[in-house]
Amino acid sequence: MKTARQKAKPSVSWLPQVPREWRTPLSAIAILASAASFFAVLGSALPAVAKFVLCVICLALCGSVVAYAYGMPSVAGIILLKSQRGLQTLDRVAKEHSALAQRFAEIGMVVGFGSLSYFLLDRKKPLCQRLPTVIVGTFFLVLVSSLLPVATVALLSMMSGGGEFLSAGTRMQSDMGKTEFYKYASLALLVLGGIALAVAASVIAYAGIVARAIAEALLGNAAALAQTSPGGVPILPGINLDLVQGIVALAVVLVAHEAMHGILARSYRLPLKSAGLVMFGFLPFGAFVDIDERRLFEQRKEKQNAVFVAGTAANFLTAICFFFLFAAYVLLGAALPALQFSWVARLFALIFALNLVVGAINLLPLPFFDGYYIMKNGVGNELAEKAISYVVGLSFLLTLFPWVLR
Repeated sequence: MKTARQKAKPSVSWLPQVPREWRTPLSAIAILASAASFFAVLGSALPAVAKFVLCVICLALCGSVVAYAYGMPSVAGIILLKSQRGLQTLDRVAKEHSALAQRFAEIGMVVGFGSLSYFLLDRKKPLCQRLPTVIVGTFFLVLVSSLLPVATVALLSMMSGGGEFLSAGTRMQSDMGKTEFYKYASLALLVLGGIALAVAASVIAYAGIVARAIAEALLGNAAALAQTSPGGVPILPGINLDLVQGIVALAVVLVAHEAMHGILARSYRLPLKSAGLVMFGFLPFGAFVDIDERRLFEQRKEKQNAVFVAGTAANFLTAICFFFLFAAYVLLGAALPALQFSWVARLFALIFALNLVVGAINLLPLPFFDGYYIMKNGVGNELAEKAISYVVGLSFLLTLFPWVLR
């Protein structure tokens, strides 16, 4: 969902305007040159970090030139291609399935926030109306929490260099899983705060592991930090993921997420300014729905929460669907050897994994994440809101600190 903080800025105005007849040739040259450089970098023997930096520069330059040629607003080569066409589809779906969409968001709130969803949903509804939502939401909470480790393993196993993180995560889970406290604490976190609290707690816990390794390194045991893996790895299509599969999977993640934001907003009769694609250079980078924020924040907090959680709920449902598609494909491949874990099967697995992992991370109470706005509406105390955001944010950064030593 596009917020006021994410709006693109106008392209530079101090350069002379490009004549109309030169716009297409200039853009074509920029795209061809950028694509050639991009794929040359991907095929080189450079380290992954160097590839990432150079590819980002290629895409940023390409997007900046295209934006300049057509006089479009952009930020570092990221262009928003706005349209009104997709809004009609969102309007129609919201009009025909308004009650279903709102119930879907309520179920997503239970999955995302467990027992805390009681304070985030509309408590004015009779118990007989809320009980089915809680029952269905609890079922999906168990399902999503069971699939999340599978999604993490699947994602890392498909990423080049992901084996290090996979082994580190497996090692940590094995060590912590030996204690009864960990088992009961994990269950308690899920019941109390759903996927959001469980993921936030895991980030804070791993930050503690990194902090301990840093302390040991300062005391002379440098090996402790050297042997500690970062708590995350960037998802880079073309660098540590198959380029086409990565782009398609990310597109599915973003389209499902943003479309559901838009459907919920329209179900509450909130205006949508535009919808469209996000381009980074010559690559489609995502999708967005631009909701009228002023009208959104005038609504009751329960409605705001439903709009915010809808995107993640859509990601979870999409992940579940593709998990079963992948399972069906594997079973079919057992009978037809030609289909055994083919390109299509890997794509299904990647879409499943990315939707689940990205949806879970989006629930963290960090700025620009939907979980941040839901947390603010639920807490209602500025000091407590900042404390929660800072603790999780600093923990998140600390988990990435071992990257500095790579």
